[in-house]
Amino acid sequence: MSRTYLYLLLFLLLKQFLFSQINEEKCDALRNFGKFYENPESSGIQSSKLFLSYQHQIGAIDGEDSNQKDFKDDFEEVRRFWMGLSGTFGTYWKYKAVSQLSNDRHNYPVSSAGAYRQWGHETFRAANITFDAGKFWNFEKFDSMEIGYGRRTGRMADEWQRSSTMINCLERSSFSNKLWLYDKEKGNPLAAWIKWKSGTNTFDTAIFSGTYRDYIGGWNDSKVYYASWLGDFAETSSYELHQYWLSYYKQDGSISEDRLAGGNDWALAFVNRIGTAPWALHSTLAWGNNGDQTSSIREGDFGGIVLMPMYWLKKDKFKLVGRYQYQKSSQAEGIKLNSRYIPLADSRNSSIDLNSGRGDKHQAIYLGLNYYACGENLKLISGIQYDDLSSGGTDQFNGWTIGSSFRIWF
Repeated sequence: MSRTYLYLLLFLLLKQFLFSQINEEKCDALRNFGKFYENPESSGIQSSKLFLSYQHQIGAIDGEDSNQKDFKDDFEEVRRFWMGLSGTFGTYWKYKAVSQLSNDRHNYPVSSAGAYRQWGHETFRAANITFDAGKFWNFEKFDSMEIGYGRRTGRMADEWQRSSTMINCLERSSFSNKLWLYDKEKGNPLAAWIKWKSGTNTFDTAIFSGTYRDYIGGWNDSKVYYASWLGDFAETSSYELHQYWLSYYKQDGSISEDRLAGGNDWALAFVNRIGTAPWALHSTLAWGNNGDQTSSIREGDFGGIVLMPMYWLKKDKFKLVGRYQYQKSSQAEGIKLNSRYIPLADSRNSSIDLNSGRGDKHQAIYLGLNYYACGENLKLISGIQYDDLSSGGTDQFNGWTIGSSFRIWF
């Protein structure tokens, strides 16, 4: 029996044993488990909540490289182990800090024992404070206004509007990851922002820094200017869910500086979400430019689309999730497979050639089934995906990836 099938069997046994013991009372206890302090009357700390996210994942690949060589690989990993603290203080202030405590990725150093899995603080996924300006100044024209400073997510695609604890697929699409404003450690960067809501409209403006330093960071390198608008029209629509989201960023920085999003010069994304129970459709349409790169064939324009239809087979328990992604670039290596396991298989096996996961056209189709024991707080996500990456009309990779993930958070 291969490791993949053994891991899958263990996952199914875990689901059967653990999830069968769950009832609504236990779900409520899980959701509120981290809340340990609340005193609204205090002039100092008014509430504090512990955050924990644990995700254990298995996966397997069966594919063909650029030389038409077949290869297989399988994986078992702690996908995420994050801990943090959030809360309120001084009536108008909020704080949040989340540490990544596991190094279970191919791009981190292998230990002396030859193991990929390492434990300990790696980087902060979030570290910020926000000020409730709307409540403090009581603006009549705004329903809310927030001013913030610290590390946060620079969201563009639909899949990045949902946190890692609430995504619908096993992994985000490569195209959504290409748009994401990640720093050089593949984390969320430092930013200063103002976010406000008025009626059906929500606006978010921010300046992000390319400079990476653990915890907060600095402003010594590139700057990214970001703006977004979210319109929620569900109240006046025939759909229960009806949203539009438009977002844009422009990066100002040289190739010698730390930059975000792999150096992208700019990107523009349009997101639409519609749905009426039991179905929903999320879509992302986006364009951008790769900016200056170390090789001219990795520069130029790019664009793509992601369509994600979803259907509840059983309300709040079983969800069927599909996804189609297409991305293309004007240069031979202008896009990349920002996937979880294909680059890992490439780094593990020196006999295969995947062109570092780069090409000029990439299509992917995903089908998954999610089981929710306690809503988003305790679930099992499983899916299978087919990828086809080419460059100049020549295949660089095509093949299947299958995986399953146990996820719990509070």
